[in-house]
Amino acid sequence: MMLECSELSNQTPSDFPFFFTEDGHLCHRDTMKPYKFLFKLNDVHGTVREHLTLCRCITQHACSILEKKLKLVKVHLDKRNQADSYSLGFVYMSPGALNHHGTLMVLIQDKGTVRCGVWSWRAVMHEGLDRGSQIPYVRWALEESCAVLLMNPNEGGLSPEEHVRLVWERLVSKSAAECITVVAHGYGGLAFVHLLCHQLEEISQRVWAVALIDSSHSLWHQPLGAAGRDWLKAHSRTWILSTKPTNRRVGSLKAGCRMMSAGTQCHETAPAVCMEAVFRFFAKVMRPKAVPAAFGIITRSRSFRRSNLSREAGGTDGRNSNAS
Repeated sequence: MMLECSELSNQTPSDFPFFFTEDGHLCHRDTMKPYKFLFKLNDVHGTVREHLTLCRCITQHACSILEKKLKLVKVHLDKRNQADSYSLGFVYMSPGALNHHGTLMVLIQDKGTVRCGVWSWRAVMHEGLDRGSQIPYVRWALEESCAVLLMNPNEGGLSPEEHVRLVWERLVSKSAAECITVVAHGYGGLAFVHLLCHQLEEISQRVWAVALIDSSHSLWHQPLGAAGRDWLKAHSRTWILSTKPTNRRVGSLKAGCRMMSAGTQCHETAPAVCMEAVFRFFAKVMRPKAVPAAFGIITRSRSFRRSNLSREAGGTDGRNSNAS
């Protein structure tokens, strides 16, 4: 039984005996032992409460770093109309993200209890923030002078597909970015392909590259169409769970774009393991293509043709020249 974090108070209980160390690991305040989640068969409600407390603790700490250290701004999504009785949630953006003329990187996480800034609370719990949160992606992007936008598809009254489409229409599509890149994990990939089905023309003009990490999308069950499939094949890479080294080309029954090994068989840590490969892919796609020189290499046929033209212009050929 899994409940949404928002079903209880957003405040972590003061008696929660764990905290995050400087290197981003969750440890006990007294013993300094790593956190270990225990499922109690005889106390299901107690287990659920601990899960929710853990989820809140991780989310609050990740958001604190995003806001205080990385200076991201929380942007609330206004209700679409007065009839909406529920909140539409919020997203995080770097300051001035929508006015940034360079690259805008958009992150979309998996479906479930994860919140903005987190790929997987399980990965954070077991291996720390660097392995389970979106913080390393944000840091890397900001260091490369990119703007960032973190979607939040599991909070608010919308489905992940509706959230992604709403954020695209209200925010991303109105940005001044010259190029947009997308990183989508798990169900986030399905939500992006759902958006692509409805906004193909606009996305094909704005988005330069898409990284799909152990994505749940399906080209057989989502009505993308031939043009959409061709665009996805040309502009995306999919990293799938595999025992092969990271970024090694792998075969798969799943068609649509180049398939690469994520370098792990763990869904929760896949974004962290293949992060460097994702940014190398983005850099390759956005690298300016070499412009051919005005005067290229003179081939033998071009040289022969130029020689003939010169002789014709002079009104002589080789034999006449020797005779003189």
